[in-house]
Amino acid sequence: MTAAEHRSKHARRLSGAGLAFALLLALSGCAGGLGSVDVALTRDVPVDRQVALSSLNAFRAENGLPALVFNPILGEVAERQARAMAARGDLSHSVDGTLPERVRSYGYDVYAAAENIGWNYRSVPAVMDGWKNSAGHRKNLLNPRVREIGFAAAEGPNGEPYWALVLAARE
Repeated sequence: MTAAEHRSKHARRLSGAGLAFALLLALSGCAGGLGSVDVALTRDVPVDRQVALSSLNAFRAENGLPALVFNPILGEVAERQARAMAARGDLSHSVDGTLPERVRSYGYDVYAAAENIGWNYRSVPAVMDGWKNSAGHRKNLLNPRVREIGFAAAEGPNGEPYWALVLAARE
């Protein structure tokens, strides 16, 4: 192999390594993590939080549990989660960080927390009924340790609604 061929082979190897490194950096941005999702192309879906809260509290009362109250901080946490899922088109509890990380990042000193998420429900009553009739979601709705909620929905570029309900109690 001539010196010129050796340099050319070495340059291709370095170029391939650089490409692999650039790809690794690009993919690391897709890995998720607290606040990592760009939600600029999403929009909030107007929801009647009072309907959601009334429905949830009636359900809890039927099961001998105290009423919950809406908390604006948890509302922000739920909104961010709904928008992050909508932006990614991904129904996931960890698309933008873990629930405890997300709640604490908004200054809520969390003692207990649970989260229900949903996709493509077309109304508050529909998503609430879906959660009431799903074992895992039902368990969260009837969690005796929580005292407050945040509730939100958002649409991404695909126009499909993503829903988030954060239930929590402070320490």
